Amino acid sequence: MAKELRGIIDDGTREIPLMNKFGKLICNIYIRPADLSILDRYQQLSTDFKTIVEPLKNIEIGSNGTVSFEEDWKIVKEVEAELKQRINALFDMDEADDIFAKRNPFSSVGGKFFCESVIEVIGNLIADAVEEEMELSRQRTEKYLDDVKPEVNGDDRTVTADATGMQ
Repeated sequence: MAKELRGIIDDGTREIPLMNKFGKLICNIYIRPADLSILDRYQQLSTDFKTIVEPLKNIEIGSNGTVSFEEDWKIVKEVEAELKQRINALFDMDEADDIFAKRNPFSSVGGKFFCESVIEVIGNLIADAVEEEMELSRQRTEKYLDDVKPEVNGDDRTVTADATGMQ
């Protein structure tokens, strides 16, 4: 029987736990901090949030995220589907179902939708992860370019590249 072959490549994806304030795991999310367009996708999600939830404006939603009327429930589910699609696009992975598996995105937490808190926390995590990745990249670039910094001869102002010996 042939051995199963599998190659594992580190694509830079980081697993980040989302916890509640008591340290209980809500879910893990996965971010690729070197994907700098994630910042643009997050900004777009934040900008569009009010438009996404606009259909909920005239619906009475209970603190647990439920509604009393069937036609209102259809609207809530449509908005939820749009929100989840946008969160999945943000990560370029399917994360939204896990994020909201234990809590309705439109349940009330501190007077605002649970999904608002989630989006805010995710934004901070993305910013921190991207900042860390950029610092690591800067350090790596500095390390590799350290050998090719030009030297200036103080006497005649001749510039040489010390790593290659080129003049």
